[in-house]
Amino acid sequence: MLSGPLWLDETLSVEIARLPLPEFYGALRQDGAPPIYYLLLKAWMAVAGTGTVAVRLPSVLLTAVALLLAARLGAQLVRVGSGRGAGAGDPVAGGRAAVIVLAALPWTMRFGSEARMYLLVVVLVLAGALALLAVHRSPSRRAVLGLTAAVAALLLTHYWSLFLLAAVGLWHLPGALRRSGPAVRVVVALLLGGVLFLPWLPTFVFQALHTGAPWAIAPTVLDLLRTPLFWGGGEGDLWRIVLAGLLVPLALLGAYRRPVARPLAGVAVATLLLAWTQTALLGGAYTGRYSAVAVPLVAVAVALGALTLPGRRLPLAALALLTAVGVVSGVTAAAEPRTAAARIASTIRAAAAPGAVVAYCPDQLAPPVQRLLGPAYEQVVYPTLGPPQRIDWVDYRERQAAAAPTAIARRLDALTGSRELLVLASGGYRTFEGQCAQLLASLAALRGPAELLFADADSTGELLYRLPAR
Repeated sequence: MLSGPLWLDETLSVEIARLPLPEFYGALRQDGAPPIYYLLLKAWMAVAGTGTVAVRLPSVLLTAVALLLAARLGAQLVRVGSGRGAGAGDPVAGGRAAVIVLAALPWTMRFGSEARMYLLVVVLVLAGALALLAVHRSPSRRAVLGLTAAVAALLLTHYWSLFLLAAVGLWHLPGALRRSGPAVRVVVALLLGGVLFLPWLPTFVFQALHTGAPWAIAPTVLDLLRTPLFWGGGEGDLWRIVLAGLLVPLALLGAYRRPVARPLAGVAVATLLLAWTQTALLGGAYTGRYSAVAVPLVAVAVALGALTLPGRRLPLAALALLTAVGVVSGVTAAAEPRTAAARIASTIRAAAAPGAVVAYCPDQLAPPVQRLLGPAYEQVVYPTLGPPQRIDWVDYRERQAAAAPTAIARRLDALTGSRELLVLASGGYRTFEGQCAQLLASLAALRGPAELLFADADSTGELLYRLPAR
């Protein structure tokens, strides 16, 4: 859905990208992300504006590019590979199958309509895979430089690319140790891409030490095993389970029957294992949207697996079933509300005149709502009582641990004065356990009983309260 309100991460993308360049890198440092997507979005917004549809259009366009690259990769792998079954030796069939699988994934439908970097990651992974094939075919410097550029661009787009590139390096390490030409060239390209990342390295180190994902829960083995469900649109829906049940065996079949598909499946699995291990041991978030580094590899492996099924009709039937289930699940996933911001903003406008104070506890509730409310209301966030446009993730957990809800309530009461005060709160956010309830209780003691105006049970449990003017 292109027209629904932006959710938190999308709003943060836009708010960072719209900053002047002198403030841009400081905001990224606080956010914990690398710069390329935000620079591209900044350039796009300078031409297309900051409207909801406008900022989501780049992901739509990147989806089309990803499908073209998937077609090319599928065709090239069939051309250089071997196998059996309908379409086994037909590059056109390989390309079409890759397009069908990637386009039918609910994951693609969802993140292909968000103002986030995930489709750019998919494009860069596919471009990198094509560049890697070129390195294996040719010893030319141009091929190595093409792979180097893809490596650097991935590192500067999403940090989970580190896991992907480590998996690619490990896959080629035995050959490099034997001084196999293609493997050595791949390792050289990986190292050169790392050199291009060096100017950003100090920022990355700072982010690794001070930002991270304080909202995340340490992943379990089940989270790793549930990853295909994310590609099917998430959990809790039979169609998504069916789709995941199609993807996994077809990818395994492709890896088993087509040697050219084994690196795809092997690198994808290794990437997810490395990501899961790092987040389980050292902290961070393991979530389906970050698996953008593996999704296109899995999609092409699934396509090659489908083409190895016997006969002419069975491959077509498998792709048709995957498409049908994917569309049913994907339409549902894409239509699911990503935020209650529109309803909350409408409730605020109906309940309070411009000039009232709106406070958000936690601050993560603020960016999507403030985008819709605009400057008519004075908006502040807990615990800093600072502006609501962005989140400062630097030492986030420590900041919340040091917060004193009662003292902050007194400051907020003094800031509000004789105006009305509205508080949007939720008790379901990590690092804020109990603090928002304490804030509301302290405000009620200062200003009188709070009136509940809005309760959302479908998103993150937001509760909107109005406290009387003094």
